[in-house]
Amino acid sequence: MTNDLTLAICMYNAEKYIEETLQCIMTQTVQEFHLLIVNDCSTDNSVQIVEDFFKRNLRQYELVNLPKNGGLCAGRRFVEEYVTTKYLLFVDADDCPYPTLIEKLYNKISSDDDLMAVGCHLEYMDSNGAKMNGGIFLGETTKEGFYEKAAKEKLIFMQPTAIYDRLLALQVGGHYITGVPNDKPRYQDLCEDLDLWTRMSDLYKKGKAIVVIPEVLCKYRKHEQALSANSLGMILRMRHIKANLKRRRRGEKELSFIEFRDRMSKEELKKLEKDAKSADCLRNAYYCLKKGMLIRFIQYLSISIFNNPSYIIDKLKHNLLRMK
Repeated sequence: MTNDLTLAICMYNAEKYIEETLQCIMTQTVQEFHLLIVNDCSTDNSVQIVEDFFKRNLRQYELVNLPKNGGLCAGRRFVEEYVTTKYLLFVDADDCPYPTLIEKLYNKISSDDDLMAVGCHLEYMDSNGAKMNGGIFLGETTKEGFYEKAAKEKLIFMQPTAIYDRLLALQVGGHYITGVPNDKPRYQDLCEDLDLWTRMSDLYKKGKAIVVIPEVLCKYRKHEQALSANSLGMILRMRHIKANLKRRRRGEKELSFIEFRDRMSKEELKKLEKDAKSADCLRNAYYCLKKGMLIRFIQYLSISIFNNPSYIIDKLKHNLLRMK
């Protein structure tokens, strides 16, 4: 297994959480993997904390300091091209894997040559590590379910904590970092995993599949962010990914994000902006309700309904279906 798997952590200003994450890595039931930590030009004490941690906890690790801050997607693309192992597993610098995460993901993907990626379920914790309701429970649990979805040209939603075949990922483009604006927001960092899994789904015609183990194997830190969430960027990226999926299946050349965005009419962009504002306001209404801020809750909820009345209805339907 030592020569098969790299566990990579892309780190940027993670001094508050990185030691807890590394401690979870040290308690994994298997330790025969290459541990790579990529520092994306952190300006805090993240690097010092990592170095001090491994002085106290001896094991193999490699620390790479990138010369320029490029963001999460660029960091992951660097790893894909830098390492030589067959399999790759990313863990966020603030997440907490349960002890059997690596063992179960590796055993699953290595047991079936048809599998090119294997994920798991995640549960939420807040910024302080306290358990929250909910989690990420996405993805097909069988190859047959995946083949059906891929054949229907569906987007492949799966959590980022997944082991995958590095060379197959690069074969379909890997984490995609070109054709995006140079300024912020960094669109390549939005839906970057959705883009990769959907690209890899093209290989279903060769019998390759992506599945999840329906078991919570990692705690995902969910930071409360109000209107700073970039809903418009997320919506644009998902539409871009979907458009390119259809173009690839038709044998047409993909569009860069800039090309895709520039082809949209003013009317289309205006509608998407209203949809994004509705999503942002509904999210903030939820946070205000949790904190007992009833007046602000009503204000945000009203703005959300005004911008897109159907959005809250769709959300309610989705949540009711999940409860059944």
